[in-house]
Amino acid sequence: MSETCSLCGAIWEGDIHCQNAFDEFLALEFSHAAYGKVHMLTVTCFMIQHQRYSNPALAWMQQNLRDVVENGVSPTDIRTLMTSTVNQKKRGWKVERQPHEYELPHVEWSITIADVYHHKDDPLSYCSWVEHWAEATLEEMSIGN
Repeated sequence: MSETCSLCGAIWEGDIHCQNAFDEFLALEFSHAAYGKVHMLTVTCFMIQHQRYSNPALAWMQQNLRDVVENGVSPTDIRTLMTSTVNQKKRGWKVERQPHEYELPHVEWSITIADVYHHKDDPLSYCSWVEHWAEATLEEMSIGN
């Protein structure tokens, strides 16, 4: 029996769900450098597709995702920027979505975490799929705006 995530549309068979897959991805990315190079993209796509970013964080991350995908900025540079400009002591907004924030419009995502999950056993394929996921997420969230 399959289940569909109400937020991202991922279709899962068995006991795995979006959060489980995300947790597995984080473990891979923190344990193996070959996977870790796409960590920023993994977190960003998951958080965007699961409506976890607050409105200001979503706008900030969309711009940073665009910088990585379209302008060739490295995720390491984004991480450095995050620590210097929007760390918790410097920003006036929350990263996670707050109860008072309006509901985001539903997006039919063409690539979800479930698509990437099928490639988790090979770092080259995994990283390539995370990059495709990031490209599709950026394009599809831009269409909705």
